[in-house]
Amino acid sequence: MDTYMPQGGQLVFDRNTRRAGVYMDTVGGRHYLRPTSGGCEWTADPTDVGPVPPDLECTNPAGAPRGSFASAYQ
Repeated sequence: MDTYMPQGGQLVFDRNTRRAGVYMDTVGGRHYLRPTSGGCEWTADPTDVGPVPPDLECTNPAGAPRGSFASAYQ
């Protein structure tokens, strides 16, 4: 399986935790992701990270920053 390499600040999906987050960096072979609402980063195996599935995207939920999305997994 090819490793998905996001750009800094890109919204991604961690299939292992079923959470979406903002890609921050890769250190020591692990991707560092931050919750879209802010908070503590978590690490993810690069093979578990990919684009946000279309069924988890939505328009602009109340109070969400423009261009963000809401997910039942957060």
